[in-house]
Amino acid sequence: MIRKILSVALSLLTGSLWRWPLALLRWIFATPARAWAATAILALAAAGLQHRRADHWEEIARQTQTSWDAQNARILAAARAAKAQSKKDAAHADTNHTALAAGGDGRFAAYAADHGLRQNTAHRPGPVQADPPALPESPAPDAIMADISRVWITRSDWLTCDADWAYARAAHDWVQGVGE
Repeated sequence: MIRKILSVALSLLTGSLWRWPLALLRWIFATPARAWAATAILALAAAGLQHRRADHWEEIARQTQTSWDAQNARILAAARAAKAQSKKDAAHADTNHTALAAGGDGRFAAYAADHGLRQNTAHRPGPVQADPPALPESPAPDAIMADISRVWITRSDWLTCDADWAYARAAHDWVQGVGE
């Protein structure tokens, strides 16, 4: 091995290694036909190299397109799933709100019974009593009165507040379920 290395080094120093390529070039360019043949061979070699590179880049493009299509499919599936979940949550929220709002009359009756509210439909002052003082008339025909605080509230105001509570409760329940 060392002899071969020394032989090559000696050839480089003496210039014998460069003699055969120069002789080959002189032989190729000696006639125009040989020059054209050498040019054709080099062109075929370059075309083969370009073809190989094109196949390589075509495979990379195919792999990239395949991964792109797979990623787009995953994104579309996730978007469809999110949309379906959103519709399901919206339907559940609507059902919850409808159920909460439907119970307004029942909650009104239960509150009235539990808190000793009386309905004043006549809107006429009762018999004059020394204790407690007479109450003012209600602002609407469907007014009730809370005996404890002596506050007049109309049934429509009560039902409006109850509907707002039902809406807020349904929104709260919806928000609690968003992360699940």
